[in-house]
Amino acid sequence: MGLTVLQMVQAAEIELGLPVSTSVFGTNGNPTDNTGRQLGGLANRVLDELRRMNRWTTLQFEFDLVVQVPTTTTGDMDAESKIIKNIPSTAGIAANDWAVQAEGLLQAARVASVDSPTQITMNMENVNTQNVVGVPVLFMRDTYPMPDGFDWFNNRTMWDRTNRWELIGPDSPQQDQWQRSGIVATGPRRHFRKLGPFNSSFRIWPAPAEITAPLQLVYEFLSINAVSYQGTETFVQYFTDDTDQTLLDDNAVIMGIKWMFWEIKGFGSYITLQNRWVDYVHRLMARDGAAPTLKVVKRINPLFLSPANVQDGFWPPGNQGN
Repeated sequence: MGLTVLQMVQAAEIELGLPVSTSVFGTNGNPTDNTGRQLGGLANRVLDELRRMNRWTTLQFEFDLVVQVPTTTTGDMDAESKIIKNIPSTAGIAANDWAVQAEGLLQAARVASVDSPTQITMNMENVNTQNVVGVPVLFMRDTYPMPDGFDWFNNRTMWDRTNRWELIGPDSPQQDQWQRSGIVATGPRRHFRKLGPFNSSFRIWPAPAEITAPLQLVYEFLSINAVSYQGTETFVQYFTDDTDQTLLDDNAVIMGIKWMFWEIKGFGSYITLQNRWVDYVHRLMARDGAAPTLKVVKRINPLFLSPANVQDGFWPPGNQGN
């Protein structure tokens, strides 16, 4: 971080031969010219373009997710009803986020609504042919909020740290329904997918019925929050204050403002400015973060023990059956 958005807009104006604005978003006094306001809007448009062009390391964040232990309680169900009533307490249970396990419930049953402190309605009916009273009920939270500023996943960073295995996924809608609605409901590993427009949309499978202590999951994501609000560690998506700074490259924003402004004004020479911007951004992408060492040999010796560096038999080495 270096320049404020006001300073970036002013730099673009100077290079384009335009009058220099004293404010862009009105935080240093009301801007009196529409050009300054327009360039401020274009600065935000440049951020949108830059975010989509690369997995910028400065926008990569880790999210630690703690999966809750299931809630064990009791309830009553009328035959073939969606309602579980006379629950001692529904505190903490929410629609969309919780799966339900009880006598006569299929594996895809979940909470559709919390009707009262003692009653919930499920998304599907139970298959009991008679009323059941005081039946054990397990509420399992399997759906959690996405982190603030989430834009898109960093692939293959999803891990179950408690059990030290990689999560499987993201599951396709077809595979997810096969698991929830078919005969084979579970396996040796936990799956995940992102589902729906809800605030809580990171869903795991199977629902955590077996855990007796909180389950520690983790994944990395790319954030939409590329702006440091007033130069602080409060990160937001767009510039809204003259003193805001970007987490991305200042010159990339300045150069992007210039070609976009020239394009909007109908100047054909914007192509030259755009090409320079693209070339500059590609150079930034090439040196963003570290790069792996490429091997050109036939076989790469692994770092860890594997069949490539541990023999099958004749121990100790050199003992050929003597």
